[in-house]
Amino acid sequence: MSGARRVLSLATLLALVACANEAPASRPAVDPNAGAGIDSLNAKLSAVYRARDSRAYPLLFTDSAVFEWPAFETVRGRPGLEALARDGWKPLDDLALRVIPSKRFIAADHATEFGAFEESWRDSTGARKIEYGRYAEVLARQPDGSWLIDHFFGFEDSTATRPRP
Repeated sequence: MSGARRVLSLATLLALVACANEAPASRPAVDPNAGAGIDSLNAKLSAVYRARDSRAYPLLFTDSAVFEWPAFETVRGRPGLEALARDGWKPLDDLALRVIPSKRFIAADHATEFGAFEESWRDSTGARKIEYGRYAEVLARQPDGSWLIDHFFGFEDSTATRPRP
């Protein structure tokens, strides 16, 4: 190999190494506390359910959030989410939500979470009712580092074991 070719090869190799070393630095770092922030959002969601606070519920979502559930039409935006909570929670007494995340993927500005949930309430006879479900959601990191739900898709879990009446 000629001297000029060796210099060119070495320069190319050094450029590739430099680019490889710079690529991760050019991407925003993932906050190691992001999981705790998402856990906090899930705890707020459970608290809002328990309080049946239909005004606080949409504040856990982005302005353009989408909520999908096969049993009814897709809800978009905070006004729709407030109406969903207000009308849906009205007949339910002692409402509770337990969120059980099973898998989470976190990037710098968004995350996806998959899991199960249990929504429970007392019916008009005082009997405790529980609906089991699964969910997938996309979360958006806010400028202050907090998280909001941007897209929620949930469905009833027909595989859950329920006590017989």
